[in-house]
Amino acid sequence: MAQFKDLESYLEAWSAGNEAHQNISQTLLILAQSGRDIAKIIARGPLEGAMGQVVGDNADGDAQKALDIRANDMIIDALKPNGIVAIVGSEELDDPIRLNDTGSLCVATDPLDGSSNIDVNVSIGTIFSILPVLQSGNALDTLLQPGTAQLASGYIIYGPQTAMVFTVGEGTQVFTLDPD
Repeated sequence: MAQFKDLESYLEAWSAGNEAHQNISQTLLILAQSGRDIAKIIARGPLEGAMGQVVGDNADGDAQKALDIRANDMIIDALKPNGIVAIVGSEELDDPIRLNDTGSLCVATDPLDGSSNIDVNVSIGTIFSILPVLQSGNALDTLLQPGTAQLASGYIIYGPQTAMVFTVGEGTQVFTLDPD
């Protein structure tokens, strides 16, 4: 594929004329927008409040920080209205949640990996995987598919620069956020 200047152009060219690819592209754009919003909060550091404050434990027994919960809610709230994503599984949730009964995709995410680094200004990130919803529609089975079933996967890293790194099965793409 030719070089593209921005994420939207890349995804538009990649998904042209293919409905399944268009759904994946829309989901990636929503995750990118969530990443932009999370990056703004992180960049404000302590001006945003006690982001690193422990507020509970997740299903794995890890301490949940205030920003873990906030990032989780931001991603889920952004995915709800598109109707494409049926199921979201998150490290911050005890069980997967169903967003839409007719959606064709599932998003598995760790909304804020490395949250123990929030208060020390070290890179943290959002990890995601996009999977097809299985015919059975069972949320847990859908989330536990083998990695070879992934339609897209990647991460957003928040550090000196914010970058989104992902694959849709055609190489690895890296896009850097322009804060302006």
